[in-house]
Amino acid sequence: MAARALAPVVLSLLALPVAAAIAPPTGLAFNLRAAADEVPAFRLSASGVQVYECRALLTDPDRFAWQFVAPDATLTDPSTGGDTAVLRSVDLWNSLTDRSSVSAVLRATQGAGRGNLPWTYMRAIPASADGMFAGVTSIQRVNTNGGAAPAAGCAADTAGSEVRVPFTAEYYFYKRGTA
Repeated sequence: MAARALAPVVLSLLALPVAAAIAPPTGLAFNLRAAADEVPAFRLSASGVQVYECRALLTDPDRFAWQFVAPDATLTDPSTGGDTAVLRSVDLWNSLTDRSSVSAVLRATQGAGRGNLPWTYMRAIPASADGMFAGVTSIQRVNTNGGAAPAAGCAADTAGSEVRVPFTAEYYFYKRGTA
C-alpha cells in the first residue's frame, strides 16, 4: 500500500528537469586545468571591449605601446540569455542579480592565436559568503575572440589616446566538489 502512495511522488520527481553537469572546456594546456577537487559550477559568456591607452614604455620613454587599462564587458548566462554579471575592472566580476563579487589572481596563461586574448587560469577570491560567486575557487577564461592590443598605431603623437578592442570569451567558475 505504501508503495502505491509513493508512486506518484517518484513519477513527479522523475519528470523534473535534471541539472546538467557543466563539462570543463576542451583544449586546455595542463597548467590551465582546475584542481582535481574542483568542479565547474557555472559558465558565463562575455561580450565587450578591452580598453588600452597609448603610453610611453617604462624601460624606454621614447618608445610607445598600447597598455591595458581595463575590461568593459557584460556576462550572460548561456542557458537563459540574461545578463548576469559585469567585468569593469581588472579581474573583478560583479553580479547583477545578488550584489556578490569575486576577484582573481592570475596563475597561468595559454596563447589563443593572433589578435585574441590569451586563455587564463586564475585563483578566485570571493568577496562574500552569499550569492552566485560565493565559494568560487578558480576561474578560467577560454574561447577568446579578439581583445588583444593593437600591434601598431601608438606613438608620441597619439600618447594618451584610448582604443577599445571588441572581444568575446567564456568564463568557467569552479567550486570545490562535494564528496
